[in-house]
Amino acid sequence: MSYRILVDLSHNELVEFPEFTLGEEDYLVEYIDKNEGPIDFEKLEEADILFLGNIKHTKSDKKDKFTPSELQAIKRFVGEGGGLFLTSGSGGDENISIKQGSIRVLYRISGVRRFWAGTIMESGTNFLVSKENVLVTELFSHPITDGISEVVFPNCTFFTLTEEVEDLINTSEKAEFLYKNNDRGSIGPVPICVVSKFYEGRCVTLGSSDILLEDNDFGLDAGDNLKFVENILKWLTFEL
Repeated sequence: MSYRILVDLSHNELVEFPEFTLGEEDYLVEYIDKNEGPIDFEKLEEADILFLGNIKHTKSDKKDKFTPSELQAIKRFVGEGGGLFLTSGSGGDENISIKQGSIRVLYRISGVRRFWAGTIMESGTNFLVSKENVLVTELFSHPITDGISEVVFPNCTFFTLTEEVEDLINTSEKAEFLYKNNDRGSIGPVPICVVSKFYEGRCVTLGSSDILLEDNDFGLDAGDNLKFVENILKWLTFEL
């Protein structure tokens, strides 16, 4: 059985989906292109997973924000058993408020109230080659982390969460954060991978989008990243 992944590009997303690496027989990938929005339930109802990859909100443009009708459609899609896969990255939600329609509006589904604007800088043995490549070898037990010994999250942000969310991966106690304004400070253990359930559906949110890149030394080929992403897709489609 193949699963349909709907990739949204209408909200200024920077990352598409690595459809070839994951196998064309298992996943059918379709797109909502930049000029094909808004997202509505008619587009979603044939899909199994909605993918939103590293949305880069702008301060003034309303086109990259979510409308109330889009939020209602996504809630209905996930609530009726669909999967939502969100990935962020350096810059997070660019400090755009929920009132403006930023990705924060999905917090009741994702459990994420804020995607912090900046980049995690790990220290010591907790990065791979560069401080921006967060290396994780300690993961909480979950079907998604089963069989995973290490993952690499390049160009990663962290989250502020609601109470209805389960964190699978945190940074180390020595982690720091380079904020958008170039301030830098200690953040300690903070969540960078979380899962949640919304009525009959499921959601996975990652602090990194570059983990999905096929032509990056620290993307899908690094550590157990490929198996990790495959596990995410299986969990979202109730195969795990």
